[in-house]
Amino acid sequence: MLPGLGQALNRRPRLALVFLIPSLIVLGVAVLMWLTQSPTGIAAWAVSPPVMGTLLTLNLLLLAWRLLAMFQAFLDTRLHGPTSKVGVIGLIVLTFLVVLPHVFVYSAGSALSRTFDKVFSGSTLGTEGSPAPAPAFDQRLNVLLVGVDSLPNRSSTLTDTMMVVSLDPVGKTVSMVSLPRDLIGVPLGNGDTYGPKLNSLYAYAEAHAKDFPQGGMRALEDAVGALLDIHIDYYARMEFDGLIKMVDAVDGVYVDVKDAFDDPTYDGYGRPYRGFKISTGLHHFNGPDALAYARSRKAIGETDFARAARQQEILLALRRRVMESGTLLFHLPDLLTAVGDTVKTDLPQDRLPQLAAIADQIGKGGITRAVINHPLVRSKATIYGSSLIPDIPAIQAVAAKLFPAPGTKPIPWPTPKPKPTKAPSTSASPSAAP
Repeated sequence: MLPGLGQALNRRPRLALVFLIPSLIVLGVAVLMWLTQSPTGIAAWAVSPPVMGTLLTLNLLLLAWRLLAMFQAFLDTRLHGPTSKVGVIGLIVLTFLVVLPHVFVYSAGSALSRTFDKVFSGSTLGTEGSPAPAPAFDQRLNVLLVGVDSLPNRSSTLTDTMMVVSLDPVGKTVSMVSLPRDLIGVPLGNGDTYGPKLNSLYAYAEAHAKDFPQGGMRALEDAVGALLDIHIDYYARMEFDGLIKMVDAVDGVYVDVKDAFDDPTYDGYGRPYRGFKISTGLHHFNGPDALAYARSRKAIGETDFARAARQQEILLALRRRVMESGTLLFHLPDLLTAVGDTVKTDLPQDRLPQLAAIADQIGKGGITRAVINHPLVRSKATIYGSSLIPDIPAIQAVAAKLFPAPGTKPIPWPTPKPKPTKAPSTSASPSAAP
């Protein structure tokens, strides 16, 4: 099973060293990577085409090396005489045991390559313009996450979820800001303003390629960037029903629900019945339930702002689940299939190892969440229906605190007011961490 040990058993010391030393080197490197890198970091490093191609080739060479060592040791009859029928059966069994893990590695590696090609194939939503210079590795990296509600009951592609995720590689923090889909009068970044709701901009730009030659996705990135007074570097797009596949791929997610609600009008997509209600407390959501929790918006007292906050909760719960010890390893094939089927991005592949390493270092307090809400927007009935008019200067002032210079801690919005200090009491108990 380890090349060289069979030769040592047959008292072939020189031949044993020939087989054993390279085997120990490969094994040592593998153990060192496993001990010093997280599964997420290893997957991010291995997924790039050059590295994956090298690993798959090494996998085949290692298989050939092991088989050569095994057959040489088994057929060396100097000490044990001719091989018996039982020995031949044993050889067949050992061959199967040696080949099996290499077949698994090849299968997983091929799945990684296919997923990589799908996810990083660039935009499938329109013709992209010339890419802007990539941010340096010590600068903020701003990604627009877009959830596309392309369910069967929709006649057009609407970007009903728009969220900016900004990564500070210096301070090891992340800021997440959700934008309401009903925003109107958003600047386009070129001096013009888009009058209708922001969630329709992508589809409109795609239908009017002459006015938006850079494509719908870039038009949306520029508009969001102009609204927040930042530059959007990349995008990641996911269809809502793809969330079901991703959550189910990791056997569900856990969410601590703070506010109970009951939405009898929810369409029940992926579930056996209409409607969705949830109580407070810790819940385990499967894929359809996670989607219902993220999409439901017509419960009494609920708003699109609350739904945006729940969408952030689901994404963070999915991140926690993937980062749990062993989850990524055991669910990798299913998760890769789900991601490959539902996610598209123009994020450069060479940023993955850096992003994965930083993701592992971000603690619970390293993520700052916000939802653009009142009083940063004002509700108004317009020709586009129930709409939200943005206070652009106020929004940009908030964004400046949420996306500060690298190495500077983001300031949440609304900014928590400092609590007055009290004299310590013997009966007081420690407050729970948020």
